[in-house]
Amino acid sequence: MDIYWIWLSLIRYVGPILQKRLLLEFETPEKIYFASQCDLEKTPHLNKRAIHSVINSRDLSRAREILKRCEEKGIKLLPFTNDLYPSFAKAAQESPILLYYKGQLLKINDSIGVVGSRRCTAYGRKAAEDIGTALALHDVPLISGFAKGIDSYAQASCIKQGGYTAIFLGGGPDVCYPPEQHSLYHKTLEKGGAFLSQYPPGTKPSPKQFLQRNALISAWSQELVVVEASENSGALWTADFSRKQGKPIYALPHSIYLNEGKGSNLLLARGAIPYLGIESLRSIHSTKSSPLLTPLQEEDPIIKLLSESPLTIPKLQYALNSTDEQLLDKLVTLELEGKIIIRGEMVSIR
Repeated sequence: MDIYWIWLSLIRYVGPILQKRLLLEFETPEKIYFASQCDLEKTPHLNKRAIHSVINSRDLSRAREILKRCEEKGIKLLPFTNDLYPSFAKAAQESPILLYYKGQLLKINDSIGVVGSRRCTAYGRKAAEDIGTALALHDVPLISGFAKGIDSYAQASCIKQGGYTAIFLGGGPDVCYPPEQHSLYHKTLEKGGAFLSQYPPGTKPSPKQFLQRNALISAWSQELVVVEASENSGALWTADFSRKQGKPIYALPHSIYLNEGKGSNLLLARGAIPYLGIESLRSIHSTKSSPLLTPLQEEDPIIKLLSESPLTIPKLQYALNSTDEQLLDKLVTLELEGKIIIRGEMVSIR
């Protein structure tokens, strides 16, 4: 039931990783809600503070209020187990177990994230608009963050050409921020796009929430294009998340004399791929028989090891030279995807 998903997403001291571990153990949020303390204590790597928080949070009143608000505002819920939640997005440890969305959410197989400076140059604007148009013509969904400048120019251009956009917000999905983009917000909904957020309806934006939004832009993008970014641009945070998630990062080469592109050039110096036109992007020239490498595909070494024989978690950790936290996060995702079975310390292919 939706109300239990909302409840689980609200518990203090139980973030996305612990929430996924609980789901792995109990299968549904409702079962977690009614689980005994003894059963909770059996959950691997669940600390005492999290256990006490689950037990002391067994009150559905706030979740009921949020659900009612969603129904009134036409906002839908996207649980982690829903088929519309892309598998490559689930692979990112920052991905929450529940998203709220307004508009039409389509099945996303390929996607490109486009981010950049709010105070952009005419050069940056032209590049952003060209990318938005090209993605629409190639039927590739555009992922962005609704910020003024590059994000919105790419988004508006994509919509104008009949393309699909999935936009992440730093507040609730019903909160148009910045407010002066009211027209673009409604145009996006009219044209069949979607606004998504990990925050309930009515939530006002805050700096911390914008950082978490940037992580989601990256998680839902198979490739990221930074069109224009200053040295302190939020777009660089999005690029950092993409780097950690193993995503291809592109940056538009920029004049060394203009502030607006210093961050973009810095990304290039650190190994980003130069964006030299739409054909630079792998998604544009890839075929169905040759899909992009995604984080789940990068986890194939786990499947390969398990295909030979079941292994314990410590043996997997040794074989993969992985930290405990990294391995458990990958195993949880694979279990939720139905690819493996975890029984205590033993892991096997399903």
